[in-house]
Amino acid sequence: MLPEGYVALSLNGEKAYVRKDNLDQLRRVDAIIFDCDGVLVDIRDSYNRAISKAVAFILKGLTGQTIPESLVSNDVIFLFRKTGGFNNDWDTVYGILMFLLSSLPEKIRGKLEKWIKGVAWRHDPFERFSSTEEAAEKNVDPAGLGDGFFDGMVDELKRFTGLLDATGAASVDRSLVEKPGASPAFVDFYSTLKHFLYYPAGVDQSIISRVFEEFFCGSTLFQRTYGVKPKFYRGRGMVENERLIIRRGTLDRLTAVLGEANLGIASGSRFEPARYILGNLLERLNPEALIFLETIERAEHEQSTAEGSMVNLKKPHPFSLLKATEAFGFFDCALHVGDSMEDALMAQEARKLGKPFLFAGVYEYSGLEEALKRSFLESGCDMVIPSVNELPRVLEAFRRERK
Repeated sequence: MLPEGYVALSLNGEKAYVRKDNLDQLRRVDAIIFDCDGVLVDIRDSYNRAISKAVAFILKGLTGQTIPESLVSNDVIFLFRKTGGFNNDWDTVYGILMFLLSSLPEKIRGKLEKWIKGVAWRHDPFERFSSTEEAAEKNVDPAGLGDGFFDGMVDELKRFTGLLDATGAASVDRSLVEKPGASPAFVDFYSTLKHFLYYPAGVDQSIISRVFEEFFCGSTLFQRTYGVKPKFYRGRGMVENERLIIRRGTLDRLTAVLGEANLGIASGSRFEPARYILGNLLERLNPEALIFLETIERAEHEQSTAEGSMVNLKKPHPFSLLKATEAFGFFDCALHVGDSMEDALMAQEARKLGKPFLFAGVYEYSGLEEALKRSFLESGCDMVIPSVNELPRVLEAFRRERK
């Protein structure tokens, strides 16, 4: 059944959907800003696996209990991302961990808090974590949790995502600490745990950020990206599982319509992992329109220093989109291609500032195709297509219609 307000285009057994009231704008598109992960690169076996591995690793260190990595499934991760606030996978690890550890029995929470407070503070995340692992094994009784305790929390974890929103990690804190009945003892435990994990912070301080990035990058890429040797994990990085989505022929057709000067990237990930997979395909895009996390962090630091308070320019803030399009000079209408509700919200925020943006949601490489497609359509996204490789045909079809 055709969603109300959309026109459909058949594409090799799949369908693309375009809002009828945006057809004229679509025909005027003369610039494209891609998200990277899930749009240009298939990350289903990289980022998601790094999330599940990081959660399992940290839980084992804090409780002494081994959990299956499959506990943090694609379904769980999708529900976090669906809120629009968890495009940053560190935030997803944080949200899952804080919920699961907050759900520990009160007696075990008390033990956990006691030994965390009793261990001398270490600035280095590896030293801090290592100094507590032995204490956890001695002081937190895994048997007190019961076999499969965390397995039984999956449904509750999924329901918990319904309390979260586009503020991401901040909404985790609000939902857990400010919930009715949260005792002073629980608030103290939560604060102690958060300080121990030292989140949000980068790989030089936070256990969450460091563990995730070491699992994701692997030894060589981690050292190349961050300039320090890995300490938690020295195996093969999950990034090795990534594969290109975008085809060279797709770029050929897009550049034939728009030109290379009007193609860019706005990503919440770091440049080195993206270059590792994309390689010389990056040379097909405008080099001044490639915005990755490093650029965002520099701008955050500069603005925070100038304003005297912390500034957050990460998605869904439109900074990366606006910064990328600066390289284009004048453009009539830019299309942002993303794979999450956070990407859709970012395009909406850019429009609120009077900028001519449309959003195309891609769903084929999400791991939960039908659910993501339905979310995009229910949210009224301007275009919904299987993958970036169908984009040239959609643009060409409506351009011919205009002529």
